Amino acid sequence: MKLRVLFLCATNGVQSPIAEALLGAMDPEHFEASSAGIERGEMHPFTVEVMKEINVDLQGRSTRSVDDVQHLSFDIVITLSDRARFLCPKFTQAEVVHWRFDDPLLVSDCVRQKHMFHVLRDQITQRIRLFTLVYARAAA
Repeated sequence: MKLRVLFLCATNGVQSPIAEALLGAMDPEHFEASSAGIERGEMHPFTVEVMKEINVDLQGRSTRSVDDVQHLSFDIVITLSDRARFLCPKFTQAEVVHWRFDDPLLVSDCVRQKHMFHVLRDQITQRIRLFTLVYARAAA
């Protein structure tokens, strides 16, 4: 049985779609990944761009709000921003975990901001790798 994982950030436009796509690509055998935002926002263009660089296409993907997924059942809910951490609604059956990452949207310089998106993608990749190792082993 697959573990159902929800990644939650502020708008479902930066951290959570990256995490959802990476988990879905890395270990679809053990995990079913979803993502949402506290509010439904727009997919950030740099999110699409840095994921496309690793052959993950998020172009045209619709964003979701937590209201769109709150009726679903999850085993693990991972908040990826402070806003999501503090405003995360109750998912009664789920273990709730917070992963802290620097927010690239707080950087105003465009070149530096794009660099921060690369850093964010790479940090989430490392965290997902560790997560899959730990949880897939625990399930086995």
